Amino acid sequence: MMEMTTSVQRILVIGAGRGGVAMIDLFIKDPMIMIVGIVDVNPEAPGMEIARNNNIPTFTDVNDALAKCGSCMALNLSADENVTTYVESKLGSKNVIGGFQARFLWKLVTRLKKTNEQVLHLAHHDALTGLPNRILFYDRLTQAIARARRDNELIGILYLDLDGFKLVNDTMGHNIGDALLREASKRIMECIRDSDTVARMGGDEFTVILCNGRTPEHIDRVARKIIDAIDSPFLLDGKSCSVSVSIGISFYPNHGETPDQLVKIADSAMYSAKQSGKNCCRTAELVIDHTL
Repeated sequence: MMEMTTSVQRILVIGAGRGGVAMIDLFIKDPMIMIVGIVDVNPEAPGMEIARNNNIPTFTDVNDALAKCGSCMALNLSADENVTTYVESKLGSKNVIGGFQARFLWKLVTRLKKTNEQVLHLAHHDALTGLPNRILFYDRLTQAIARARRDNELIGILYLDLDGFKLVNDTMGHNIGDALLREASKRIMECIRDSDTVARMGGDEFTVILCNGRTPEHIDRVARKIIDAIDSPFLLDGKSCSVSVSIGISFYPNHGETPDQLVKIADSAMYSAKQSGKNCCRTAELVIDHTL
């Protein structure tokens, strides 16, 4: 039986500006491509630092790079056509991309990268509020649990539901309802740290991940701070309206060990807050069936 082999394309990037950065970003994780080096006369160029951080050899002289990198494909992203001509004399014209072709390539890569980032953002964020959506929330909660398990930390999970939102939305119109959701999300964000997460789960329901909570009492204070923030009247498009918020709280590891367990328990505690008169927070009971 004939053994099948795969060859890795070796690439030397000449130019460590925006084009070089784009090439590194494109190829760094491609198993079929190896960036054997990056060249720029400026050792502090953006791509040079990125290359060093990723253990890619850096050079300030083309001759030095060609001597040490051996057989490869060269991408000349600099504006110097003499460099393209010189490198072609060393590697052969078929192994060098320069001039218009190289500039077109890096512009295309940069545009594709930007488009991909926009698509990823839309896939993981709520279009109305800009907050993380359910998908990103669960991803961040999974990561937070892994860190908390490793560092023996407490996490607070808050499940929020706006009291009276449906009445505002039905009587004042969907535009006011949407504006209310956006403003409420901003007020919630102002109550937490940058290291925490606020997500919109859908409708008028939000969740919060409070990482590295010092004590249950500290997490409870954050919840009450959110209640006070939402309780202040909203002035939207010249119209005043009011809602409140009911919050359920669960803790990792007290109430569960998985994202689903913790969210379901916080959701259940939120309904207890609703039944207790709304505009308040309730912490889940400590004795919980972890098979939920």
